[in-house]
Amino acid sequence: MKINNKIAKVMMMTATLIGMTAVAEQANASDSITDLTSTITKLNSKSTEVTAKLATINDEIDSTKAEVKSAKDDAAKLESDQYKLGKKISRLNVEITQRDSQLSDQTRALQVNGNTSSMVEFVSDSKSVVDAFKRVGTVTTLVGAGQKAAKQQKVDKAEVKADKVELDKKALAQEKTVKEYTNKQAELAVKQASANTLKAQIDTKKSDAQSSIDDAKAAEKAAADTKAANDKNDAAAADAAAAKATEAASSSNSDTTSNKETSDSSVASAPSANNSSADTSSKKSSNTSSSSVDSSSLDTSSITALARSLTTKSIPYVWGGKSLSGFDCSGFTSYVYAHAAGKSIGGYTVAQEGQVSYESVSQAQPGDLLFWGSKGSSYHVAIYLGGSQFAEAPTEGQNVKISTMSAYWKPDFAGRVK
Repeated sequence: MKINNKIAKVMMMTATLIGMTAVAEQANASDSITDLTSTITKLNSKSTEVTAKLATINDEIDSTKAEVKSAKDDAAKLESDQYKLGKKISRLNVEITQRDSQLSDQTRALQVNGNTSSMVEFVSDSKSVVDAFKRVGTVTTLVGAGQKAAKQQKVDKAEVKADKVELDKKALAQEKTVKEYTNKQAELAVKQASANTLKAQIDTKKSDAQSSIDDAKAAEKAAADTKAANDKNDAAAADAAAAKATEAASSSNSDTTSNKETSDSSVASAPSANNSSADTSSKKSSNTSSSSVDSSSLDTSSITALARSLTTKSIPYVWGGKSLSGFDCSGFTSYVYAHAAGKSIGGYTVAQEGQVSYESVSQAQPGDLLFWGSKGSSYHVAIYLGGSQFAEAPTEGQNVKISTMSAYWKPDFAGRVK
């Protein structure tokens, strides 16, 4: 009964440690989910701000496009006005030239005789009063026509000059307006691109955070499933250990009774004492031999052979996996030992540590377990194949495979299954 109590206490302590580990993993996953959810909330707020800013920029871009179009339409109208003004100026210049010619003709007409050089002489040379009046009328007509033509010349030239100044002024202002709106449009395009980039970055961060939340939730569920599975396995192991202890206690009692009977028999029949002693010696020798066979009964060649074989089956890594449809690291090592050696070594790395005798990596032999992490809190396990190679179920996205030790991926200690 003392043996039973001791085993029960050990199993209870082991179960408690397993439960604490699983609870800690669940708590870490829950904290991670909380932090990531807070991050997503902040990113959503920032995304809303950027979206509003982007909407304002887009409105400004649309407004500026309309203003640029209006300015360009005005510029096109201005070009049409310039064309019309050019034709007007050409027409006025022709008229001015014609008037200049007409005034020259009128001046020559005043010179009736080759010796006359002025209007006074022209009138003074009249042959009669009637002729004088005619000549005065002619001079008056010519002078009036000349004055009118000169006046019109002045008006036309002033109009041409004014129109040119006005058009040049409008053209300069229009060019400036178009340039300003075009620059503004370019600046808004830069702002739009910057806002779109920022929004894309925020969306990426949100997506990454959500993926991390999904991973954390999966880890939380896996930890809960693992705890439940370990609780079930440990309960079964405790029952088996208790039964074994009961059997051992019963056997011990039987041996005691048998020894007593033998002793009594020896007293009654002294001549057979030597034979009894020899039998006892033979029995002890047989038990010792049997124990020695049991302690070295693991067939490491079968273990390494099965481990190598599984690396060729394209079996994926699956968190908590313990079958050919998918393994995690401890599920793989547990499966190999169970099927190649009929040995149960536990369902996760720390439990498997409890089934080995610790040794350095340099002392590892084929079939030994390799552990990563500190003793008592390892996080990865594999089966050593020899020649610095080991079989493992590595991580998400990879299949069970053979790996080689390196400076970057080397176990921290090894263990030989007892």
